[in-house]
Amino acid sequence: MNKENLNAEVSIAMCTYNGERFLEEQLTSILNQDYSNITEIICVDDNSNDNTWSILNEFSKKNDKLKITRNASNIGFIKNFEKAILMCKTQFIAIADQDDIWQPNKITKLVKAIGPNLMVYSDNNYIDVNGNSLGIKSSDIRNITTCTNCLSFAFFNVISGHTMLINRNLLNHTIPFNSEIPHDHWLAFHASQYGKIAVVNEPLVGYRLHENNSLGVLGIDISGKKLSKEDQIKESHNRLKIFAENTRSHLTKEKKALELLTKSYADKSIKMRLIRVKVFLNNKDSLLLFRKRTKALKLLYCFKAFWKYQ
Repeated sequence: MNKENLNAEVSIAMCTYNGERFLEEQLTSILNQDYSNITEIICVDDNSNDNTWSILNEFSKKNDKLKITRNASNIGFIKNFEKAILMCKTQFIAIADQDDIWQPNKITKLVKAIGPNLMVYSDNNYIDVNGNSLGIKSSDIRNITTCTNCLSFAFFNVISGHTMLINRNLLNHTIPFNSEIPHDHWLAFHASQYGKIAVVNEPLVGYRLHENNSLGVLGIDISGKKLSKEDQIKESHNRLKIFAENTRSHLTKEKKALELLTKSYADKSIKMRLIRVKVFLNNKDSLLLFRKRTKALKLLYCFKAFWKYQ
């Protein structure tokens, strides 16, 4: 840990939209953090039409660190998070959803772990609508580990916004956010190109599963619409293209791999399918970093890429 991070100022960037159901519990968990130098909680409401804005007003009257803004019209969660993050003034920024529950030591643990890196993230517990643990963590499903290669985000992302703390220097490489890639996936992909993404291997957030937050779990697109299998595949291929276009030029191996993968899904010839398998084999440790599988099953996955289209 860098000594200068010991008492670094931290901002919280929070977004809300029709979040009245769980908002008070989440705000309370943020305000109860044991880290002493959270200087501001920036909350941008995306023109909610329920009681969200009233709840935010009541909390802001009692807590001067909570600074609230309301959009005149709905701009969507990606641009809303971009707006909230850009309003933050400190070097370190934590991202908050409206319906989770933070452990009291979340920010303390993340600040200690980030060091000189642009990002750190943690594991999370899954909780039900009543805040009760479901007895499962993200690390039970995917590998929660350090990351140093942008290829790891080509097909999978385990780094959710609600688990991350970023150094604002990351914004130099990520603004504006891409409107087709969720903000956390976009941030993590870029952070991995500039060094190590650190990790805290313990759950610091209760991630609440309910009918309105299934993005990435049940195949929901950025508008909140349930995707068909075909649309999920198209979205995956489009992400590869965008990532290939946004890979740093000196990362020649990674950029070439993403370009070949993009081409292989557009060109369904036997030749390009074989090239896709070769790309997977040559980069399996990075491409499948987050897959919780044995080495043998990861190897099998590479050969199955000949037929798989997602």
